[in-house]
Amino acid sequence: MKTQFRLAIVLLAISIFVAVGTYMRLWDIRFSIGPFYSDHWLSIIGGTYLLIFIVIFAYTKRYTAVNRDTLLKVHMFGNLLAFMFVSVHFAEQMAHAHDLGTGLATYLLLVVYVASGFMMRFGLLTQQRESWHIFHVGLSLSLFIVVVIHALENFGIL
Repeated sequence: MKTQFRLAIVLLAISIFVAVGTYMRLWDIRFSIGPFYSDHWLSIIGGTYLLIFIVIFAYTKRYTAVNRDTLLKVHMFGNLLAFMFVSVHFAEQMAHAHDLGTGLATYLLLVVYVASGFMMRFGLLTQQRESWHIFHVGLSLSLFIVVVIHALENFGIL
């Protein structure tokens, strides 16, 4: 558990470092790949991972005999990596002073979702654990809806 905690802290630190560096324009990671910029592709990958794996995680932990410890590790570290990708996109959007619109709501939900999951996983929320679990699940459902709306809006569908 200590190794997982350290690795999770390292991933969060890297996410913050890369996002702040991107926002401060310490490096330029924005280049065009097909119809989108690189930061958009990162958010598409991160957001898609979150949407797909949140559903897979919820189903798998309830209805299969898969090893739950392994499943939780994939859920946690995959979500942290997706958080890093989305953080780079959000920082890039902030650096270019775009109207953030639903992106701000999406990112704030993601931050609270990651924070609540992190604190539950590592025992930082020991009081009323069941209430925090319900909160975390509710955040995942909210995140799911807001990510879909944000994507549909930015692809010009809504």
